[in-house]
Amino acid sequence: MTQARLEDLVQALLDAAGEGQVLKSTSVRLPEPLHRAAQLAAALGMDESFSAVVTHAVDERIRAFARRSALADLFAASPEHAPSLAAVAHRRVHGGDHPAVRRPELVDEAAAWVERKTPEWLTTGAVDDAVDQVLDFVEMLDAGVGGRQPAVT
Repeated sequence: MTQARLEDLVQALLDAAGEGQVLKSTSVRLPEPLHRAAQLAAALGMDESFSAVVTHAVDERIRAFARRSALADLFAASPEHAPSLAAVAHRRVHGGDHPAVRRPELVDEAAAWVERKTPEWLTTGAVDDAVDQVLDFVEMLDAGVGGRQPAVT
């Protein structure tokens, strides 16, 4: 994504955050189960209406995309500022009860493997997927999958 397009997207999101926005009627096709889930979520109090549920979901998804894109652009332009995958994974589990907290060496090992397999993990905006993959591997290794002995706790 070019910088100008990303800036336009961010500006549109900022504009959408203001009060008194003009509403635009839009027809969207949703899979029936997703439509039903949005109706149920509104009925359960997630938002005041079906339209609000869908609007907030779209807003959250676009904001996440803009964030990932901005970070990918930044790290592609300045790789010296990029964190390692292991560092990102360690930060995600810090203070939690994930096996990675007590087995940091497994995080380092799994992150190195994922980085070798997908070196573009940071510059494509696939950070969350890469970290999830590392943490899934850590859970498997900690449990003894793949011939390792589980850690004694």
